[in-house]
Amino acid sequence: MRQDGPVRWRDRGHRRRGWPAGLILIQLLLAFAFAQSLGTRVTWLQAGLLLAGPIALAALFRWPAYAALAVLTITAFYVYRGFPVVAVLPSTIVSIVGPVGRARREAYLRWQQEEKLRREAEAHRKLAEERQQAADERVRIARELHDILAHSLSLINVRASVALEVPGEVRPALLAIKQASRDGLVEVRSVLAGLQAPGGVAPRTPAPDLSRLDDLVEQAGSAGLTVAVDVVGERRPLPAAVELAAYRIVQEALTNVMRHSEAREANVVLQYAPARLMVGVSDQGPAQRKPEGHSGGNGIVGVRERAKSLGGYAEATPDGLGGFLVMAMLPAGAPS
Repeated sequence: MRQDGPVRWRDRGHRRRGWPAGLILIQLLLAFAFAQSLGTRVTWLQAGLLLAGPIALAALFRWPAYAALAVLTITAFYVYRGFPVVAVLPSTIVSIVGPVGRARREAYLRWQQEEKLRREAEAHRKLAEERQQAADERVRIARELHDILAHSLSLINVRASVALEVPGEVRPALLAIKQASRDGLVEVRSVLAGLQAPGGVAPRTPAPDLSRLDDLVEQAGSAGLTVAVDVVGERRPLPAAVELAAYRIVQEALTNVMRHSEAREANVVLQYAPARLMVGVSDQGPAQRKPEGHSGGNGIVGVRERAKSLGGYAEATPDGLGGFLVMAMLPAGAPS
């Protein structure tokens, strides 16, 4: 413990070179110059007091209030003895100005530290947002690819099955398979184009919307599924995200009818309300028997996720009469 004090003293002196020797030298030079101008001399008591002020500042550096009190006391005694006040002014000024400057410096250092922490937190927040956006984009692309491939492959499977059972349907089936595979590849390329870096190649085709609903009906018809479309309310353009979601929900529902139902007819209802779009797809069933060990896919989950991502909801459930019903509500905004 006895060695700690001298070590700290040397460390502080190393950090503040010339302190307190520089202040002592200045005061002594002022005292000798002033004494010479008056034709007097500097006494040992005066020199001791000039030394005491800077030494008190250095010794009480960590306690600015006590340092200022000590220096002011020394200055008062110095003036009381009649010594020239000019020589003691440097230590007196330092004792008053020093704590203020030190406080400002410490406040600045604290601000720097807080700003550094704030910037680090902001960088972490932005990184987390970018990672979340990337994850959401991967989910969106996976959902798009699932819907496209499931629909196209279902059409191909149905037409191939018909061609195998009815020899006279081979050529129409091959033409339908060719068209379904071509349409599917076009949509897949369009989705994958979205993976280009910013400023890269734009999607080759626009995202599908309800204006292409007739194409879905035609594709389903080529697979032997008759689809009736009923529009309730005044049809109007909707936000692109809503149009895409509605299109994909109808597409997935019709795909499920072709894959999992023995029904050859389906009904699609679009109801345009002032602030929402209702989508319904139903079939009369009955459902096909599933092979043993067969588990449900992700299509219905994707339907719910699409609706939820837009602030809506979707349900898929048996209708109680042997058929199946898919219903979704999508916020669409008030008509302009």
